[in-house]
Amino acid sequence: MSKSAGELSARQALAEVSRLCYQRGYITGTEGNFSIRLGADRILTTPRGVCKGRINEGDLVVTDIEGSPVDPHAALPSTELKMHLAAYRLRDDVLAVVHAHPTIAVGFTVAGVSLSTPALPEVVCTIGGIPVAPYATPSTDEVVQSIEPFVKKCDALMLDHHGALCLGKDIWDAFYKLETLEHQAQTLLVAHLLGGPKPLTKAQVNSLMAIRSVYGLTNELDVDYLTGSE
Repeated sequence: MSKSAGELSARQALAEVSRLCYQRGYITGTEGNFSIRLGADRILTTPRGVCKGRINEGDLVVTDIEGSPVDPHAALPSTELKMHLAAYRLRDDVLAVVHAHPTIAVGFTVAGVSLSTPALPEVVCTIGGIPVAPYATPSTDEVVQSIEPFVKKCDALMLDHHGALCLGKDIWDAFYKLETLEHQAQTLLVAHLLGGPKPLTKAQVNSLMAIRSVYGLTNELDVDYLTGSE
């Protein structure tokens, strides 16, 4: 079956982001899963059990909105595709999802330390707070239940002891949010080593929210998880 220009472009972008995540160390082995919404009832996603650092465009799988491969001879999608489908079901504005295991960000959840300290203006402006969904057994319906309250209002969140989930208007937008999230973790780690972070105040956070449109950012952000003080 011939592929549309839109699907071919999506395959190229998804394969490139998959390889970049592996190269940057956001995933290892066969970890991670990524997807793009091709239409109302079609999802392009990474296959199960494949190293994303070696993936190519032809390896990617098209599924229906329930996660079943459209081509019965195609590889199986990731067992964690359920997370992506939940995001697509709950948010019409989400057109791509990235799930990875960035080491330092995951380390914060293992240590029980918040990533939502408002330390960097660019993080506050682009993704707001970074909540942590309760621990759930990977690849089960527990994960979907744990993330649903957060997916409804956040573009970037952590899964306790597991990884990050980032949502975007396209696959690059989701990938950039993952990079921003891990950059926040790296910066906070250094700040903790140097005596502890000094967060932006609530007034400073509010000022940042007011100028987001200058950067072309118009979506509403949930800042309930930011912990600045006056």
